[in-house]
Amino acid sequence: MNKLKGIIIDDEANGRNLLRRLIAEFCPDVEVIGEARNIDGGYDLIMLKKPDFVLLDIQMPGGNGFDLLKRFDKIDFEIIFVTSYNQYAIKAFKYSAIDYLLKPVEITEMVDAFERIRRKSLSIVPGKNDSIVFLLDNLSGIEALTNIALQKGDKVHYIRLSEISYLEAESNYTRIFTNDGHWFVHSKTLKYFEDLLSDNNSFFRIAKGFIVNIEQVRSYTKSEPFILTLQNGVELEMSRRKKGELLQRMSEKSC
Repeated sequence: MNKLKGIIIDDEANGRNLLRRLIAEFCPDVEVIGEARNIDGGYDLIMLKKPDFVLLDIQMPGGNGFDLLKRFDKIDFEIIFVTSYNQYAIKAFKYSAIDYLLKPVEITEMVDAFERIRRKSLSIVPGKNDSIVFLLDNLSGIEALTNIALQKGDKVHYIRLSEISYLEAESNYTRIFTNDGHWFVHSKTLKYFEDLLSDNNSFFRIAKGFIVNIEQVRSYTKSEPFILTLQNGVELEMSRRKKGELLQRMSEKSC
């Protein structure tokens, strides 16, 4: 098996040294072929080494990691962001299906991230990294992200949130339905998506097993059982205690 070859870009020498040691000890199929401490050095190193991946810190003197990526006309390498917790940046990563590691780095998360890169390299023809392009397009308005990356088979689909009709819990997974009848299964729970969509007032959890896009609600019953009918004809039962809150939300949306 060929080794994944990559570089580390981080302004802190201790951070670079720690990542190099962890990779050497726990990721035998991964090789660090260079390091840089700022985005200028990182850009030159990427152009010279042509790495499979880049471990990229976000906050650095002279510009952040996103500024570095915007310099490339084509991003044909994988990115793993390494960062201290930032609520909005992390949410952007999740929407865009981008790998990230929080400092201090946990070994299992790092190993898993490299395994995902390995699997991706085997299933996708090398070329433009659409996930990174998607992320950069979204970064201008992180607080109001409007698109999400969802995988089906070997393909990643970029779906507008307005195209999502509802989400349904399925054990520890979530099934996501679009207005045109397509659906995706995601390995995260419905609670994960409830948190992820918490800043978007169009999505509301109507019951233990469902989150709906309230802009897709066509009608509802006034008596029990409380049934919502969506624009595509799907009927979903709503928890009694959620009815008042939903009607308030819908009223605010219509103002």
